[in-house]
Amino acid sequence: MSRTTVNLDDELLSDARRVLGTEGVTETINAAMSEVVRRAALAEFSVNEFDITVSDLADSRGDRAS
Repeated sequence: MSRTTVNLDDELLSDARRVLGTEGVTETINAAMSEVVRRAALAEFSVNEFDITVSDLADSRGDRAS
């Protein structure tokens, strides 16, 4: 783990704490970075990545009750 000095927007930090449910600055920054990485991974994981069409998905769900 590294230690560094950064200038933070206090209002933005406060908003991030509220949204993330975190307490301290370090916890908030780490949670925010984790969330950014998680969202990027989810964005990369898409139906198009697997070359599956909407029709393919509908066919695969055909045996499920509506």
